[in-house]
Amino acid sequence: MEILIYGFGRMGITHYSILNSILLDANFTFIEPNKMLNLISKKNIKGNFLTSDDKIKKSFDLTLITTPPFIHKELTEKCINRGDKVVFVEKPFGGHSNTSFDLKEKNIFIGYVLRFNPIVNWIKENINPDDVLECSAKYLSNTIEKKPTGWRNDQYSGVLNEMGSHVLDMINYLFKIEDFQITKSELNSVVSDVDDEVKVSLLSKERNFNFYFNWVDKSLRKPVFQGEIKLKNNDFIIFDQQKIVIRKEKEEQTISVVDLDQQIPFYIRGVDFTKQMQDLVDKRKVACTLDEAITVNRLMKEIVKR
Repeated sequence: MEILIYGFGRMGITHYSILNSILLDANFTFIEPNKMLNLISKKNIKGNFLTSDDKIKKSFDLTLITTPPFIHKELTEKCINRGDKVVFVEKPFGGHSNTSFDLKEKNIFIGYVLRFNPIVNWIKENINPDDVLECSAKYLSNTIEKKPTGWRNDQYSGVLNEMGSHVLDMINYLFKIEDFQITKSELNSVVSDVDDEVKVSLLSKERNFNFYFNWVDKSLRKPVFQGEIKLKNNDFIIFDQQKIVIRKEKEEQTISVVDLDQQIPFYIRGVDFTKQMQDLVDKRKVACTLDEAITVNRLMKEIVKR
């Protein structure tokens, strides 16, 4: 398998390491403009390192775009025109300002990873979206301790783009909220010049959804997400990365992630990333489609605009 990776920063290295462990016949080409990083990488990694794609003529079986969001669309168009078979773009696809894409190819997938969590997929398989009355979801972390620099302190960053988009995709994956009306939106800057805290309420198909994103919460050691679902029959479900709690009128049931999935493959930064790459090189049944990613971007744009 011929694989091209644009960008060899944190996510490029993560995805390469996983793919290199699950594929025995992969040949890697890397496009990384940082010459010093290329020089260091060449000494430790087998692959073809280039500073640009100007001389690339052949197509690839799989291309991963792990660059900053402002060049996602340009690189994706290059991949499609070159004939690359499968294109994976890190989230959010071009940022919240990108709410359309002229190309309609079905081989473009976006890097939302929460949908690969076993807990999330239990919700997907066992909860009918039509049975939902209310849903709340939040992401909390202490990611930003000082003001970022460069593009991470402008319109392509912020907790909504970087972290909130994961949760919005997860809820859209579970409950299909592409038809929505934003009823409340509050964005606050605490450390950066963009949004560090976001509160959102929306209505979709007579269901109420509430979101809270905060990446400057100093009470936390590591990131967490949590969802709460109230069903029309008054059952209440709480879930996070590790467990599901189902509360009925006279009983309570807990299901752990171990109950759902006891096979632990090689992983970096979490098993969900490995499951994502396995899905990408296999049948791509779970991966976020381009249309789904555009829905997330539309949600974010309306949140910011309001």
